[in-house]
Amino acid sequence: MAELNGSVGFGGQNLRDDVIAVQTLLKKHGADPGRVDGVCGPKTIAAINAFQKRTIVHADGRVDAGGATWRKLSAQPGHAAHAAAGYWSGDSSKWTQEKKMQSMDPQLRPKVQTILNTLRAKGFQPKIFFGWRSVQVQQELYNMGRSKVRFSFHNAQKPDGTPNAYAADIIDSRWGWDPPAKQNGFWDALGKAAKDVGLVWGGDWASFRDEAHVQSRQNGELAAVKKESGL
Repeated sequence: MAELNGSVGFGGQNLRDDVIAVQTLLKKHGADPGRVDGVCGPKTIAAINAFQKRTIVHADGRVDAGGATWRKLSAQPGHAAHAAAGYWSGDSSKWTQEKKMQSMDPQLRPKVQTILNTLRAKGFQPKIFFGWRSVQVQQELYNMGRSKVRFSFHNAQKPDGTPNAYAADIIDSRWGWDPPAKQNGFWDALGKAAKDVGLVWGGDWASFRDEAHVQSRQNGELAAVKKESGL
C-alpha cells in the first residue's frame, strides 16, 4: 500500500486518491465509510473515528500520513476474514469464552485455561469477563475511576490491530465482583492459581487492588507494550 500524500478526515487535505485509499482500507477493517468515491464526508469521518476507537488511544477523526491510524489501517490484517467482517468489533465483555481466549497472547491462553480448570476443580464457576478490550473501553473505565491507567495490558494489540491481550479478568459467574466472591474464598483461590502458573495477580497490588485481574507481563513493561501495539 502506497503512503498517503496528505491527511484524510476531519481538518485534513482530503486529496481524492488518499480518500479512496482510506475508504477502501476502512471497509476491509469492518468500518463502513459509505461509497468509495474519494469524497471525505461525515460517513467517512465517522468510520475513521470508529476504527480509531478500536485501535488507538486518541480518536480525532483524521488519518495522518505516517501516523498511528495509517499504520494500523495499512498493515496486513491478521485473521483477514475475521477482520473484514469486523470480527473483533462489538462489546468484548459479551464475546464467547472461546473468542475471549482467542483475543489473548498465545502464551497467556494455556495459563488462563489452567486457572479455570483449577478453580472448577475447587467447586467454583469461573468465567473470563475480559480478555482483550478496546482502548475506548479502557478510557471509559479510567474516567469512571475503575482503572488507574489509560492503557492497560488488556489493550495490547499486534501491529495490524489484532487483539493480543496480556491480561484477563476472571470472575465466578454466580457472584461477579459482589461480596460473596470474597466471602466464599474465590479471590484467594484465583490469586493462588494465577501465581502457581507464574502470572501477576491484581489482588496483590497495595495501591489499587484488582482481584479479578491476572497478567503475564510486569507493570514496568506497560510502556513497552503500548509502543509494541503502535498506540
